[in-house]
Amino acid sequence: MSTSSSKLAILVGSVVLAGAAWAGLRAQGLGQANDNSMAALTNEVRQLRLVVQEAGRSQTQMQALSISLTAQHSRLTQVNDRLDTVNGELLGVSAKAEEARRMMGEAQAELSRARDATERAHATDMLELFKRQATQLGDQETQLRQRQSELTNQFRMEEQRWIELAQRLEEIIKR
Repeated sequence: MSTSSSKLAILVGSVVLAGAAWAGLRAQGLGQANDNSMAALTNEVRQLRLVVQEAGRSQTQMQALSISLTAQHSRLTQVNDRLDTVNGELLGVSAKAEEARRMMGEAQAELSRARDATERAHATDMLELFKRQATQLGDQETQLRQRQSELTNQFRMEEQRWIELAQRLEEIIKR
């Protein structure tokens, strides 16, 4: 039995030795694959970090542009409200100026129909009053038209700024 035990021991020893050798070779092969996998994983993590950083920058830019758009919209609304106010005032002053010119024409007609000095004096006074009113209202009308033109130009500039901000926001969103 000693020969068979020895043969068995040699056989078991050989199997264990072969298994150990196989495991060692396998571990070396996995080690190389593991190194490649770690490099790929590290690279992927770096790329992911860059994507997250870029997304953070884009989000910050979008928030800043959104705030700017809101502020620009507010300015646009304010200019539009002032323009509406000036337009309303201009309509009122224009109507009064037209009425003053009409009354001036009536006063001139009254002056030409005057029969005596009292009627002529009264018509002359009225004509002078309506002339002063027409002149004052004409001056106001001119100032309001100038203010209307300034506000219209300002509105266009503010609108252009708003459009530019909106376009920049769209560009960021498309990225």
